[in-house]
Amino acid sequence: MRMERTITYFDTPGEDNTADVLDCAKKRAGELGISHILIPSVRGVSAEKALDFFAADNLTLFFVGTDPTRFSPETKKRIENAGFKHVFYKEVDYQYSDEVKNAFRRFGQGTKVAVELTLIAAQVEIVEPGTEVVALGGSSKGLDTALVIKAATSDEFYELEIREILCKPHVC
Repeated sequence: MRMERTITYFDTPGEDNTADVLDCAKKRAGELGISHILIPSVRGVSAEKALDFFAADNLTLFFVGTDPTRFSPETKKRIENAGFKHVFYKEVDYQYSDEVKNAFRRFGQGTKVAVELTLIAAQVEIVEPGTEVVALGGSSKGLDTALVIKAATSDEFYELEIREILCKPHVC
């Protein structure tokens, strides 16, 4: 059997692609019946956009930040009030070697981020290992990558699978 899919490539990485990434993620999650969307957000801007974009959808959003001192407290409260979870990656005990991170960066910073979010989501039991998710990533500001990934914990990293590239920058 053969399947043909379209991958969207952006001319440049970064926040100008955020709306298109959210649209790609929503469309493919609906087609595949995926209920979990994983979203990185350093300051809360991407989180706010995702909360607005997915407001009417019956999806489970999971947000990962880098540093609580950089993240908007108002956005964190909004995430919690909406019933979603938020963690900061430095507070989660998981393994993700620098060699592996660097390998994924060859596909773009957003790919590295999306894989890392998937590991974190499985590690903190937001998703069960083996569950397909749509994981988003970005290159500094905003979102520019969306992948369909079969989740795994870092202890069973070899079980993680990037199943589909939905969109990413053409240049990294």
